[in-house]
Amino acid sequence: MRKKWIGFLMALLVVFLGCSGTGEKAAVDPAKKEAETVKKEAPASKKPLIDDFRGIKWFTKRSEIPRFSENFANRDYSMDGGSTWAKKDENKSLGDIPLTEIVYVFCGDKKKGDDEFCGVKLDFDSSNFDNVSSFLNASLGTFGAQNTENQMDFNDPRLRTKDTITTAKWDLPSLRIEIRKLSQYSSVTCEIWAKKEKSKTGGGL
Repeated sequence: MRKKWIGFLMALLVVFLGCSGTGEKAAVDPAKKEAETVKKEAPASKKPLIDDFRGIKWFTKRSEIPRFSENFANRDYSMDGGSTWAKKDENKSLGDIPLTEIVYVFCGDKKKGDDEFCGVKLDFDSSNFDNVSSFLNASLGTFGAQNTENQMDFNDPRLRTKDTITTAKWDLPSLRIEIRKLSQYSSVTCEIWAKKEKSKTGGGL
């Protein structure tokens, strides 16, 4: 009798395993399937420079930046009509490239504090021109157009010396970036300007 019961249980086990399969064709967990769908449909992550600069989204109002007056100091000069600010305890580097200055530009009504974050000025040593250009190429996913030209330096009329100017430019749908290096100066400036209206014909991203 005992052998019959053992045989019966083994037969049930074989039938059960045959119906359930080996696990390869097991039903998909609905929760797991939903999670995978959400992951596929999730928006792309933010791109530095394209969407923001160091966590501050382009065209954010100065009054909307938390503790702005505590973390920023006014630079007392304007760029393209915008007010300029320096962040206190700023990390003055671009990747591994040292910077001498980082200036945040806000365009609009600065008296009301409603001016918007619209640009950045980065200053660095001229020896790092190629390094900064390469960094931007990699970050933006597109190569900037470079140009070198010779022209007379009229800043000092007594000298009338010729100066070699090397520029690198990126004209993207949402950003305009230019690096300008003059051979007679040791400092180079990189200007980054956000575009309010995205270009319909601009290249890049």
